[in-house]
Amino acid sequence: MTTHLLDIRHVNKHFGGNLAVSDVSFSVEKKQIFGLIGPNGAGKTTLFNCITGYYPVTAGDIVFDNKKINKLRPDQVCKLGMARTWQKVKPLGSLTTLENIMTGAFSKTNSPRIARQIALKHLETMGLADYTDKSAAALSIGLKKKLELARVLATDPKLLLLDEICGGLNHTETAAILEIIRMVRNNGITIVFIEHDMKAVTSICDRIVVLNSGEKLAEGTPEEITSNPAVIAAYLGGGTNANH
Repeated sequence: MTTHLLDIRHVNKHFGGNLAVSDVSFSVEKKQIFGLIGPNGAGKTTLFNCITGYYPVTAGDIVFDNKKINKLRPDQVCKLGMARTWQKVKPLGSLTTLENIMTGAFSKTNSPRIARQIALKHLETMGLADYTDKSAAALSIGLKKKLELARVLATDPKLLLLDEICGGLNHTETAAILEIIRMVRNNGITIVFIEHDMKAVTSICDRIVVLNSGEKLAEGTPEEITSNPAVIAAYLGGGTNANH
């Protein structure tokens, strides 16, 4: 049995005449922290949308946990054990912090009592207990990012896709999120994340894929990626702290 949890096989995504993702292939091992980086417009979020069922692929296959998921809807993909966060956090502002997390738990249970128990556990883990009954709309960006993480973890995923989870955060908030990501992986969950903060990526990832203009430019360990001349030319701009 393969140790891959996710296989991206020659995936293409066209929007009319525009090729957003071109023949991209890579595999993510179970319990890896896997980084997806590249300049703005490289196709990273488009690829996330293909993986999670928001966009149908034009060609190629996406295999999750040994099952081809090309034709599945996002809710079906979620039920298989894949969850994602979004670049722009949009909590359900009319609900409390606790109720927002419960919406994730309802993907696994119809019982409000069980959903509440699940939500309370993740609320505590994220350090959000003081905000249980507060309106989610009133939270700071750093707390909203933690709320988004808690909500997707409440779906009980095997694989977590994080789209710029550190975006807009200061150094202290970023460090706290990276610590949570490590904890999540230590609990057996595989993570793929898009990030522009190269210091964050290189400090936490086991493996990294670089996209550029929709194509896979490079793949390797953080050390291999940061010393790759093609990556430096296309993305890092001569330094490992590029934050485009």
